Amino acid sequence: MKKVLTRNTSTLYGDRSRLVGDCTELRGDCTGLRGNCSGLIGDCSELRGDCSELRGDCSGLSGYCIGLSGDCTGLNGDCSDLHGNCTGLRGNCSNLRGNCTWLRGNCIGLSGDCTGLNGDCSDLHGNCTGLRGNCTGLRGNCSKLIGDCSRLIGDCSRLRGNCTELIGDCTEIVGNLDDIEITFGTNIMELVK
Repeated sequence: MKKVLTRNTSTLYGDRSRLVGDCTELRGDCTGLRGNCSGLIGDCSELRGDCSELRGDCSGLSGYCIGLSGDCTGLNGDCSDLHGNCTGLRGNCSNLRGNCTWLRGNCIGLSGDCTGLNGDCSDLHGNCTGLRGNCTGLRGNCSKLIGDCSRLIGDCSRLRGNCTELIGDCTEIVGNLDDIEITFGTNIMELVK
């Protein structure tokens, strides 16, 4: 009888030790999970900040592109006026023979500059259109990533709750085993007497 009691006591102590070890490991895993969740929350906050900054930059770019479009339209008008003035000057050249060659050269040069500036405006307008498209794509990516972050943070909150519950269960089970050990130990002592 004493051998059976000793064997049962050893088994009980061994089970308790394993359970305490499992609970300790669970606590460590939960602590790691809490750390990962805190890091995730920090990363998501940083992402939200970056996305807000991107939205601001894109809004600024949109305003710049609208202003550039207005400037290019104004430049087109100025070039048209200049072209008209050059045409008028050519008509007056018959009266001002000496200065006409110089004026014609300047008008041709200015017309070339206007053509070049109009080309630059077209290029810039194309670049603005491309950048606006990129901004739209990046805004979409930001919205998706922020949605993913919100879901992950929700998952983390649930897992943290589960961890807290499991640790509570472990503590209760270990406490119950301690009570059983005390009762079992007392009964063995009574039998051995």
